[in-house]
Parts: sequence; structure tokens; C-alpha cells
Amino acid sequence: MRKPWVIKTDNKHSVPVNVDCVAIDQIDSLPVEDVAYWLIDMRIWQDGWQTLCQVRRHLSPKVYLRPVVFLMESMEMPAEIQKAADGHINLVSVDNAILEDWVSRVEPVNHWINHLAHVDEAQDTNIAFKVLRLITSRNMELEPVTTVRRNSGYVYPILEPLFGKRDTGVMETLSFLESQHLLTGKYVSKAHYCSHCGSAFLNFKESCPHCSSDDLAVDELVHHFKCAYIAEMSEFKHGDHLQCPKCERELRHIGVDYDKPSMVFHCNQCSHTFQDPKIMVACYNCGRSTEPENQIVKVIQSYSVSAIGLNAAEYGLEALFTNILDSELRLYSINAFHDFFHVEAARISRYKISSSSLAMIQFRDIDQLYIKLGGRAQEVFAELSAIFKSVLRQSDIITARNESIFFVIMTETKKQEAYRAIERLQEDVVALFKNNLDFSPQLVISIEAIDEQMDLEKTLEDFLGNHAV
Repeated sequence: MRKPWVIKTDNKHSVPVNVDCVAIDQIDSLPVEDVAYWLIDMRIWQDGWQTLCQVRRHLSPKVYLRPVVFLMESMEMPAEIQKAADGHINLVSVDNAILEDWVSRVEPVNHWINHLAHVDEAQDTNIAFKVLRLITSRNMELEPVTTVRRNSGYVYPILEPLFGKRDTGVMETLSFLESQHLLTGKYVSKAHYCSHCGSAFLNFKESCPHCSSDDLAVDELVHHFKCAYIAEMSEFKHGDHLQCPKCERELRHIGVDYDKPSMVFHCNQCSHTFQDPKIMVACYNCGRSTEPENQIVKVIQSYSVSAIGLNAAEYGLEALFTNILDSELRLYSINAFHDFFHVEAARISRYKISSSSLAMIQFRDIDQLYIKLGGRAQEVFAELSAIFKSVLRQSDIITARNESIFFVIMTETKKQEAYRAIERLQEDVVALFKNNLDFSPQLVISIEAIDEQMDLEKTLEDFLGNHAV
């Protein structure tokens, strides 16, 4: 029988429920499959939010996918914070019956988690994959919520704790998953965003076409039907009634005696008078102003998981980059790579007439690339694969440890020559992303000369250990 566990937060309040407690750094010691849901004390909601973020950023799906229920004393917290959990319980009325009721309510989620392939040893490092699994596990339509607490103006509450920086990556990640047909989007609204900083908080204002000042006075134009005189409203005002300054007749009824065909603007800075003001948009976040047509328009969508996405969430998301790279350059399995290595090391040792090198390459921020690329990921990763193909030869043997770590046996290549080739690879990769995204991915590179005494497994593990993030 699964049961709830309270995760201790930094606040000093004692939790008034008879439930086992665990510190966030001790979660891995629990039999997590027996946890029904995590209880988080939200009386100091900022502390509770940090705890929720730590849970969602855990790599084990048994931990980060587990339902979360807030213990709340009041509703005095932002709506998008409340909606980031699977539910909430009022501390005033909490009792065992309510706790047990929640065990039943979240059981479908726990059942789904426990039937994932390789769930016990899984470590989900790809944030797009975590997003997909979180949405799928809740069997939900992911809907945006408006907020003034984020520059984007919209948030997807249950996903917010996954991301380390505010306003970074959520929409781009959802766009990427939709482009791979893993999610299906449904139109909700459109929003305008600053072309410089991406903020949704924009001030549309009328300004003078002559000097660009927005210090304007506005008046209505009045058209007197009887004598056809047109002037500003201020000229027609005569005490408490309207009188035509041309024929001196009183104007009693709009639509009968007169109408208001337009507006007229006066600039208080340069005294220019005009009827068509220049519309400008000023960003509240960065302060920059530009014309409305220069702003970015985005479609805001709700999302549901597609049939392909359901399968990918359960059995694994095939890495897009390695899949494209495999179509350009044959990627060998790690076992085949070991076999090739031992053959090459024996050949070099026996004939002593040539040299080969082992190149180890790590992309430090492959997740950030997915986030920044969004729906363009497939196109840009194809270009990245073309760079690999242009630098490496058909005789080179390449394998992928995961989507961000690659090992290459560079046959008939001395260590110094291998460095030059891999440095050229690095320069081309940096140029590609600088030109497309104004973003420089961090590549870690190590080259070793191959000989029969080299312990391949130790060399690879040393590289991974020395350059762990």
C-alpha cells in the first residue's frame, strides 16, 4: 500500500499531520515506488516552491513524476504556483481520510510510472523528454495560464519547476515536441512580444509623426450640418452648450445638428497638429520602442500528447541528433566500438608504422540547444551532422555514449593531426550556432594516442569523470 511522504522544507513550522518525513537530499534512500505522493508545506510558499523545483529537477522518473500535493493554510499565493502541484489540502481540515482519499486519486499516475520501461535505473537528463513524460503521466491537456509574474505573460504551471531560469525554454521546448509530432497543439490565443527581449508587456502609444513625442493633446472634430463648418470641439463650446462659431446656431443633438467625424492631435512638444498619429510600441521590460509590425507575434496553444508521444514517453525518446548523425555517418554500438579499438590497437602495436588517435567529444549544453532551437531543431541538427561528416573520414569509427558524448577512433591520424581536425570541428560548430542563435555551445575535447597498453574503458571513464558537469 502506497502512502504519502512529507518533504521537509526550510521553514520552521512543524507539519500537523501524522505522516513520515524525508529531507530532499534523502529521497534516493526511500523505496520510492511505495510513495503515493509528496506532501509539501506551503505556509511559506517561497520555501515550498524551491522544494517542488528540487523534486521536479531530480533525474529519476520515480521521483520527479511522482504526484505532489501542497499543504496550504490559505490561498494567498500566485495562482500559477498553486496549479503547479497535482492538488492541495487545507491544513485546517486535514485528516487521515483526506490523505487516504488522495492516495486513491493519484494512483493512476503511480501505476503509469511503475510500468515504465527500465524505470528503476532510468536517469532522464533530456528536459524535453521530462516535459513529455510529465504531461503524459497526468493524461492531461496542458493549458496556459496568464500571469504578470513572467515576462512571457503565459505559463504552463506544472512545467515551471522543471526549468532553472524564469521565462526560459518552456514554450521553445513545447514547440520542439510539437515539431516532432509528440505533442498536438490547439489554438488558444495570440500574443505580441518585444523583438529585443521577448517580453509580452508592451505599451502601444500614439506619438507625433514629426518629433516622435507621445506628449499629445487630443480633441474631437465637429461637423455642423447646417453650414458645413468643421472645427475642433473646443471652438464650438460656448458655456454649457455647443454653438457654431461660423453661423452662431446652437447645436443640440448629435446626428441631427452635427456629427464627430474624426479626432485631431496637438503635439505639446513641437506644436505640430495632425489627424493620423504614429503608433509606437514601448517595452516595459527593456524600454526599447519600435513600430508594431516589428514585434514578434506568437500563437499560444494548449497541448495534448499524440499517439507517437504516448509511445515515446513510455519506452524512450530516440535522440534526434544521434538519429540524424547516424543517417550521415554510421554510428557503431559501444560494443562494436570496443572491438574496433582492440583491432586497431593490435595493428598499431604489431606493425609500428602508423599512428591512430582516440577523440572524445562532449556537448555540455545539448538540452539548451533543444530549448533554443524549438521547431528548428531537426534542420539545425542536420547542419551539425554535415559538419561532423565534413571533418571525419569514412575510415573513422564513431559511437555515441548518449546524445551529448561521442567517441571517435581516428585511424592513421597522429595526435597532433587529430587535434587540428577536432578543433576545426569545434570552430565550425560554434560558427553554426553563433550564426543561427547567437549562442556558443560548450564543447569539451580530449585526444589520446592509441596503443595496446591503453585501457579503453578507463580512458573513457576518466574523461567522463574529469569533465562531469
